[in-house]
Amino acid sequence: MLFLTQGYAISSIFKSIDGKYFHNNVLSPYIFAVIFDQKTLSAAIEPPSRSEFYRQALLIGMGVFAVLAVFQPFGTYVFEHDLKYLLLAGYGLLIPLTGVALREIIALIKPEFFDRSKWTFRRELVLTGLFLLGGVVMSYFYHHLAIGGRLSVRGFFWFVFFALTTVSLPMALLLAWRFFYVKNQLAISELSQQLTPAETLITLLGENRNEKLTLHRDEVLYLRAADNYVEIFLLKNQQVQRLMFRGALSSMFQQLEKVGTFKQVHRSFVVNMDHTVRLEGKSPAYFLVFENAPATEEIPVSRLVVADIRETLASKPR
Repeated sequence: MLFLTQGYAISSIFKSIDGKYFHNNVLSPYIFAVIFDQKTLSAAIEPPSRSEFYRQALLIGMGVFAVLAVFQPFGTYVFEHDLKYLLLAGYGLLIPLTGVALREIIALIKPEFFDRSKWTFRRELVLTGLFLLGGVVMSYFYHHLAIGGRLSVRGFFWFVFFALTTVSLPMALLLAWRFFYVKNQLAISELSQQLTPAETLITLLGENRNEKLTLHRDEVLYLRAADNYVEIFLLKNQQVQRLMFRGALSSMFQQLEKVGTFKQVHRSFVVNMDHTVRLEGKSPAYFLVFENAPATEEIPVSRLVVADIRETLASKPR
Protein backbone atom coordinates (compact mmCIF):
# COMPACT_ATOMS: atom_id res chain seq x y z
CA MET A 1 0.00 0.00 0.00
CA LEU A 2 3.06 2.16 0.05
CA PHE A 3 5.23 3.78 -2.59
CA LEU A 4 7.78 6.40 -1.63
CA THR A 5 8.48 8.32 -4.82
CA GLN A 6 6.97 8.09 -8.27
CA GLY A 7 10.36 7.10 -9.68
CA TYR A 8 10.74 4.22 -7.24
CA ALA A 9 7.12 3.25 -7.70
CA ILE A 10 7.25 2.90 -11.47
CA SER A 11 10.53 0.99 -11.45
CA SER A 12 9.29 -1.29 -8.67
CA ILE A 13 6.41 -2.49 -10.83
CA PHE A 14 8.86 -4.15 -13.19
CA LYS A 15 11.10 -5.37 -10.38
CA SER A 16 8.11 -6.99 -8.70
CA ILE A 17 6.98 -8.87 -11.80
CA ASP A 18 9.49 -11.64 -11.09
CA GLY A 19 8.59 -11.74 -7.40
CA LYS A 20 6.30 -14.28 -5.79
CA TYR A 21 3.99 -11.67 -4.35
CA PHE A 22 3.20 -10.04 -7.67
CA HIS A 23 2.53 -13.44 -9.26
CA ASN A 24 0.19 -14.39 -6.42
CA ASN A 25 -1.66 -11.10 -6.59
CA VAL A 26 -2.39 -11.06 -10.30
CA LEU A 27 -4.30 -14.30 -9.77
CA SER A 28 -6.78 -12.64 -7.42
CA PRO A 29 -9.11 -11.22 -10.13
CA TYR A 30 -9.23 -14.66 -11.75
CA ILE A 31 -10.12 -16.22 -8.40
CA PHE A 32 -13.06 -13.82 -8.10
CA ALA A 33 -14.18 -14.46 -11.69
CA VAL A 34 -14.18 -18.24 -11.18
CA ILE A 35 -15.85 -18.60 -7.79
CA PHE A 36 -18.51 -15.86 -7.71
CA ASP A 37 -21.54 -17.36 -9.43
CA GLN A 38 -24.96 -15.69 -9.46
CA LYS A 39 -26.63 -18.35 -7.34
CA THR A 40 -24.23 -17.80 -4.47
CA LEU A 41 -24.25 -14.02 -4.88
CA SER A 42 -28.04 -14.00 -4.51
CA ALA A 43 -28.07 -16.40 -1.55
CA ALA A 44 -29.86 -15.13 1.56
CA ILE A 45 -27.39 -15.30 4.47
CA GLU A 46 -27.03 -13.95 7.97
CA PRO A 47 -25.40 -10.50 7.98
CA PRO A 48 -22.14 -10.31 9.95
CA SER A 49 -22.58 -8.97 13.45
CA ARG A 50 -20.60 -5.93 14.54
CA SER A 51 -18.02 -8.09 16.29
CA GLU A 52 -17.67 -10.41 13.27
CA PHE A 53 -17.20 -7.48 10.90
CA TYR A 54 -14.65 -5.89 13.21
CA ARG A 55 -12.71 -9.15 13.45
CA GLN A 56 -12.64 -9.47 9.66
CA ALA A 57 -11.45 -5.87 9.32
CA LEU A 58 -8.71 -6.56 11.87
CA LEU A 59 -7.61 -9.68 9.99
CA ILE A 60 -7.42 -7.73 6.72
CA GLY A 61 -5.38 -5.01 8.46
CA MET A 62 -2.99 -7.61 9.86
CA GLY A 63 -2.74 -9.16 6.38
CA VAL A 64 -1.89 -5.80 4.81
CA PHE A 65 0.86 -5.20 7.37
CA ALA A 66 2.22 -8.71 6.80
CA VAL A 67 2.36 -8.12 3.02
CA LEU A 68 4.12 -4.78 3.46
CA ALA A 69 6.58 -6.12 6.05
CA VAL A 70 7.40 -9.45 4.39
CA PHE A 71 7.17 -8.83 0.63
CA GLN A 72 7.90 -5.07 0.77
CA PRO A 73 6.38 -4.36 -2.65
CA PHE A 74 6.43 -1.17 -4.76
CA GLY A 75 9.58 0.50 -3.46
CA THR A 76 9.07 -0.30 0.19
CA TYR A 77 12.29 -2.33 0.22
CA VAL A 78 14.39 0.78 -0.59
CA PHE A 79 12.79 2.88 2.12
CA GLU A 80 15.16 3.47 5.05
CA HIS A 81 13.82 4.81 8.33
CA ASP A 82 14.41 4.06 12.01
CA LEU A 83 10.65 3.59 12.47
CA LYS A 84 10.03 1.87 9.15
CA TYR A 85 8.00 -1.06 10.50
CA LEU A 86 6.10 1.16 12.88
CA LEU A 87 5.08 3.35 9.95
CA LEU A 88 4.05 0.28 7.97
CA ALA A 89 2.02 -0.94 10.94
CA GLY A 90 0.07 2.31 10.67
CA TYR A 91 -1.50 1.07 7.45
CA GLY A 92 -2.53 -2.17 9.14
CA LEU A 93 -4.08 -0.22 12.03
CA LEU A 94 -5.85 2.23 9.74
CA ILE A 95 -7.75 -0.56 7.93
CA PRO A 96 -9.83 -1.85 10.91
CA LEU A 97 -10.38 1.72 12.18
CA THR A 98 -11.79 2.64 8.76
CA GLY A 99 -14.01 -0.46 8.89
CA VAL A 100 -15.41 0.46 12.31
CA ALA A 101 -16.15 4.04 11.22
CA LEU A 102 -17.71 2.95 7.93
CA ARG A 103 -20.02 0.38 9.48
CA GLU A 104 -21.25 2.75 12.16
CA ILE A 105 -21.87 5.55 9.64
CA ILE A 106 -23.90 3.24 7.38
CA ALA A 107 -25.87 1.92 10.37
CA LEU A 108 -26.64 5.50 11.40
CA ILE A 109 -27.55 6.90 7.96
CA LYS A 110 -29.15 3.82 6.36
CA PRO A 111 -30.00 1.24 9.06
CA GLU A 112 -32.14 -0.78 6.62
CA PHE A 113 -28.94 -1.70 4.76
CA PHE A 114 -28.36 -4.35 7.45
CA ASP A 115 -31.92 -5.71 7.25
CA ARG A 116 -31.55 -9.42 8.02
CA SER A 117 -34.40 -10.42 5.69
CA LYS A 118 -32.70 -8.76 2.69
CA TRP A 119 -29.08 -9.61 3.36
CA THR A 120 -27.35 -11.54 0.57
CA PHE A 121 -23.78 -12.40 -0.28
CA ARG A 122 -23.91 -9.69 -2.98
CA ARG A 123 -24.76 -7.08 -0.33
CA GLU A 124 -21.89 -8.36 1.77
CA LEU A 125 -19.57 -7.79 -1.20
CA VAL A 126 -20.90 -4.23 -1.57
CA LEU A 127 -20.05 -3.59 2.09
CA THR A 128 -16.59 -5.09 1.55
CA GLY A 129 -16.06 -2.90 -1.52
CA LEU A 130 -17.00 0.25 0.40
CA PHE A 131 -14.70 -0.84 3.21
CA LEU A 132 -11.86 -1.39 0.73
CA LEU A 133 -12.41 1.98 -0.97
CA GLY A 134 -12.55 3.79 2.36
CA GLY A 135 -9.36 2.07 3.51
CA VAL A 136 -7.51 3.05 0.32
CA VAL A 137 -8.56 6.71 0.55
CA MET A 138 -7.60 6.96 4.23
CA SER A 139 -4.30 5.20 3.55
CA TYR A 140 -3.49 7.74 0.83
CA PHE A 141 -3.76 10.61 3.29
CA TYR A 142 -1.91 8.63 5.97
CA HIS A 143 0.89 8.00 3.44
CA HIS A 144 1.38 11.73 2.87
CA LEU A 145 1.03 12.52 6.56
CA ALA A 146 3.55 9.87 7.71
CA ILE A 147 5.94 9.73 4.71
CA GLY A 148 5.44 13.05 3.01
CA GLY A 149 5.02 14.03 -0.61
CA ARG A 150 2.79 16.20 -2.76
CA LEU A 151 -0.94 15.53 -3.01
CA SER A 152 -2.12 15.21 -6.60
CA VAL A 153 -4.88 13.52 -8.59
CA ARG A 154 -2.36 11.52 -10.60
CA GLY A 155 -0.55 10.46 -7.46
CA PHE A 156 -3.86 9.39 -5.91
CA PHE A 157 -4.71 7.05 -8.81
CA TRP A 158 -1.21 5.58 -8.77
CA PHE A 159 -1.62 4.98 -5.07
CA VAL A 160 -5.02 3.33 -5.60
CA PHE A 161 -3.44 0.92 -8.07
CA PHE A 162 -0.65 -0.06 -5.70
CA ALA A 163 -2.99 -0.20 -2.70
CA LEU A 164 -5.46 -2.52 -4.42
CA THR A 165 -2.61 -4.79 -5.50
CA THR A 166 -1.26 -4.91 -1.96
CA VAL A 167 -4.61 -5.63 -0.29
CA SER A 168 -5.91 -8.05 -2.93
CA LEU A 169 -4.15 -11.12 -1.51
CA PRO A 170 -5.51 -10.95 2.08
CA MET A 171 -8.87 -9.77 0.73
CA ALA A 172 -9.01 -12.64 -1.79
CA LEU A 173 -8.27 -15.21 0.91
CA LEU A 174 -10.94 -13.81 3.23
CA LEU A 175 -13.62 -13.53 0.54
CA ALA A 176 -12.80 -16.97 -0.87
CA TRP A 177 -13.24 -18.48 2.60
CA ARG A 178 -16.54 -16.63 3.03
CA PHE A 179 -17.72 -17.64 -0.44
CA PHE A 180 -17.08 -21.34 0.06
CA TYR A 181 -18.74 -21.18 3.48
CA VAL A 182 -21.92 -19.72 1.90
CA LYS A 183 -21.74 -22.20 -0.98
CA ASN A 184 -21.43 -25.08 1.47
CA GLN A 185 -24.43 -23.83 3.47
CA LEU A 186 -26.47 -23.66 0.26
CA ALA A 187 -25.52 -27.23 -0.61
CA ILE A 188 -26.51 -28.43 2.87
CA SER A 189 -29.84 -26.59 2.62
CA GLU A 190 -30.61 -28.08 -0.80
CA LEU A 191 -29.70 -31.56 0.39
CA SER A 192 -31.87 -31.13 3.46
CA GLN A 193 -34.83 -30.14 1.30
CA GLN A 194 -34.29 -33.15 -0.94
CA LEU A 195 -34.26 -35.49 2.04
CA THR A 196 -37.24 -33.84 3.73
CA PRO A 197 -40.74 -34.68 2.46
CA ALA A 198 -42.19 -31.67 0.64
CA GLU A 199 -45.32 -31.66 2.78
CA THR A 200 -43.27 -30.88 5.91
CA LEU A 201 -41.94 -27.67 4.37
CA ILE A 202 -43.75 -24.36 4.09
CA THR A 203 -42.66 -21.38 1.98
CA LEU A 204 -43.64 -17.83 2.83
CA LEU A 205 -43.47 -15.05 0.23
CA GLY A 206 -42.51 -11.56 1.40
CA GLU A 207 -43.61 -8.18 0.16
CA ASN A 208 -40.53 -7.57 -1.94
CA ARG A 209 -39.78 -9.38 -5.17
CA ASN A 210 -37.87 -12.66 -4.82
CA GLU A 211 -38.23 -12.59 -1.02
CA LYS A 212 -39.17 -15.99 0.30
CA LEU A 213 -38.57 -18.05 3.40
CA THR A 214 -38.72 -21.85 3.57
CA LEU A 215 -39.33 -23.41 6.99
CA HIS A 216 -40.05 -26.80 8.51
CA ARG A 217 -43.73 -26.76 9.43
CA ASP A 218 -43.28 -28.62 12.71
CA GLU A 219 -40.64 -26.11 13.88
CA VAL A 220 -42.94 -23.09 13.59
CA LEU A 221 -44.59 -22.22 16.91
CA TYR A 222 -46.38 -18.98 16.13
CA LEU A 223 -46.19 -15.70 14.23
CA ARG A 224 -46.58 -12.23 15.71
CA ALA A 225 -47.21 -8.94 13.90
CA ALA A 226 -44.51 -6.30 14.39
CA ASP A 227 -45.24 -3.13 12.38
CA ASN A 228 -44.12 -3.82 8.78
CA TYR A 229 -42.61 -7.16 9.78
CA VAL A 230 -43.73 -10.50 11.10
CA GLU A 231 -41.84 -12.19 13.93
CA ILE A 232 -41.66 -15.96 13.39
CA PHE A 233 -40.93 -18.08 16.47
CA LEU A 234 -39.38 -21.50 15.89
CA LEU A 235 -38.60 -24.43 18.16
CA LYS A 236 -35.23 -25.94 17.21
CA ASN A 237 -33.34 -28.38 19.41
CA GLN A 238 -35.59 -27.42 22.35
CA GLN A 239 -34.57 -23.77 21.92
CA VAL A 240 -36.93 -21.00 20.83
CA GLN A 241 -35.56 -18.92 17.97
CA ARG A 242 -36.96 -15.78 16.36
CA LEU A 243 -36.86 -14.66 12.73
CA MET A 244 -37.94 -11.32 11.26
CA PHE A 245 -39.64 -11.35 7.86
CA ARG A 246 -40.95 -8.30 6.03
CA GLY A 247 -44.67 -8.54 5.33
CA ALA A 248 -48.15 -8.31 6.81
CA LEU A 249 -49.47 -10.96 9.20
CA SER A 250 -52.69 -11.19 7.15
CA SER A 251 -50.67 -12.08 4.05
CA MET A 252 -48.66 -14.70 5.96
CA PHE A 253 -51.86 -16.25 7.34
CA GLN A 254 -53.44 -16.47 3.88
CA GLN A 255 -50.43 -18.50 2.77
CA LEU A 256 -50.45 -20.68 5.90
CA GLU A 257 -54.18 -21.36 5.81
CA LYS A 258 -53.56 -23.85 3.00
CA VAL A 259 -51.48 -25.97 5.39
CA GLY A 260 -54.48 -26.44 7.65
CA THR A 261 -52.71 -26.47 11.02
CA PHE A 262 -52.43 -22.70 11.55
CA LYS A 263 -55.07 -20.60 13.26
CA GLN A 264 -55.26 -16.83 13.62
CA VAL A 265 -56.21 -16.59 17.28
CA HIS A 266 -55.78 -12.83 17.60
CA ARG A 267 -55.31 -9.91 15.22
CA SER A 268 -51.57 -9.98 16.04
CA PHE A 269 -50.99 -13.74 16.43
CA VAL A 270 -51.12 -16.87 14.25
CA VAL A 271 -50.48 -20.19 16.02
CA ASN A 272 -49.43 -23.61 14.72
CA MET A 273 -52.01 -25.84 16.41
CA ASP A 274 -49.94 -28.97 15.68
CA HIS A 275 -47.96 -28.16 18.81
CA THR A 276 -49.16 -29.12 22.26
CA VAL A 277 -51.03 -26.08 23.55
CA ARG A 278 -53.66 -25.55 26.19
CA LEU A 279 -56.28 -22.84 26.56
CA GLU A 280 -56.22 -20.97 29.85
CA GLY A 281 -57.78 -17.91 31.42
CA LYS A 282 -61.38 -16.81 31.51
CA SER A 283 -63.57 -14.40 29.59
CA PRO A 284 -62.53 -12.02 28.25
CA ALA A 285 -58.83 -12.78 28.86
CA TYR A 286 -58.20 -16.17 27.25
CA PHE A 287 -54.70 -17.19 26.19
CA LEU A 288 -52.76 -20.17 24.82
CA VAL A 289 -49.71 -21.74 26.45
CA PHE A 290 -47.20 -23.96 24.65
CA GLU A 291 -46.55 -27.02 26.80
CA ASN A 292 -43.50 -28.06 24.72
CA ALA A 293 -42.01 -24.53 24.85
CA PRO A 294 -42.81 -23.07 28.28
CA ALA A 295 -40.36 -20.20 27.79
CA THR A 296 -42.59 -18.61 25.16
CA GLU A 297 -45.05 -15.83 25.92
CA GLU A 298 -48.75 -16.39 26.56
CA ILE A 299 -50.65 -16.00 23.28
CA PRO A 300 -53.83 -13.90 23.66
CA VAL A 301 -56.98 -15.39 22.15
CA SER A 302 -59.81 -13.28 20.79
CA ARG A 303 -63.28 -14.03 22.20
CA LEU A 304 -64.52 -14.49 18.63
CA VAL A 305 -62.40 -17.60 18.08
CA VAL A 306 -62.47 -19.20 21.55
CA ALA A 307 -65.14 -21.72 20.51
CA ASP A 308 -63.19 -22.66 17.39
CA ILE A 309 -59.98 -23.11 19.40
CA ARG A 310 -61.76 -25.31 21.95
CA GLU A 311 -63.15 -27.46 19.16
CA THR A 312 -59.72 -27.77 17.53
CA LEU A 313 -58.08 -28.75 20.81
CA ALA A 314 -60.83 -31.28 21.60
CA SER A 315 -60.39 -32.98 18.21
CA LYS A 316 -56.64 -33.44 18.63
CA PRO A 317 -55.53 -36.99 19.54
CA ARG A 318 -54.47 -37.39 23.13
